[in-house]
Amino acid sequence: MKYEINGISLPFGGGSWNKKASAKEIFSSLLLFVESKRILVNPIEMEKKEWCIESVLEIKYTLVSVTESMTLTAEEKRMILNLVDACNVYLDKVQPMDLPTIIFKNGDKWEDLSFDNAMKKFRNSFKVEINKIETKYGLYFRKEIPDNY
Repeated sequence: MKYEINGISLPFGGGSWNKKASAKEIFSSLLLFVESKRILVNPIEMEKKEWCIESVLEIKYTLVSVTESMTLTAEEKRMILNLVDACNVYLDKVQPMDLPTIIFKNGDKWEDLSFDNAMKKFRNSFKVEINKIETKYGLYFRKEIPDNY
């Protein structure tokens, strides 16, 4: 945790400061957050389109909001933007689909191939960026993003 001075008072002296989290601390919190998202780590046999969209929107909002508290290097910015892009691609593919309330799996594929492709692309994109974050900061993503979607 770094401290950033934001004021000094006189005549008796005194100061005020803000705690500023390091990039590693922020990415650690971000990994913890994404570990809780079932859209990434839950290989369940059925899904509800609305829940998936809601989850991706929450992930996207969180990704953007964490960047407000840190100064990003070009590499860090690219990692965050790649995750945001993955969210946008997923939402673009799934939103217009006229899917039933519950979408079932047929073996290792979702019954709706468009949904199946959107889910695979989303999870693969997150796997790549999470791997970069783990490598760069020595962090560990505890959950497994399943290969069989």
